[in-house]
Amino acid sequence: MSQKLILVGLIFIFLSITLGAFAAHGLESMNVSTDQIDSFSVGVRYLFYNGLGMLAISGIHDKLDFTLKPQYRGILWGTIIFSSSIFGLVLLPQLNIDVNKYLGPVTPVGGLIMIFGWFTLMVKYMRTYASQ
Repeated sequence: MSQKLILVGLIFIFLSITLGAFAAHGLESMNVSTDQIDSFSVGVRYLFYNGLGMLAISGIHDKLDFTLKPQYRGILWGTIIFSSSIFGLVLLPQLNIDVNKYLGPVTPVGGLIMIFGWFTLMVKYMRTYASQ
């Protein structure tokens, strides 16, 4: 599990830096509004934060007395759904593909899955170690 956490964390960080650079330099040339650039940046930030979180958890994984598989999956898929839906909402209209009615509702679902992953990890940790 630790190797998966490290790999996903590194991939998330790599993608966030790459997409952040694209947002800073490429989106302006595509005539994307400031609000859309800000929205894209939110997706980049959460990708980065969750990448750092995955790396942090990989560092303490061997000290935990419980499995992380459900939490890992929630954080992984929540982040992918959340961030990629934001990226799609900004980029796909540039290709004349109207996705707002389809991807708009997907973003908060991804956010909830991501929140659920972190929340259940916190609860699991508190239940395991709070009484010690």
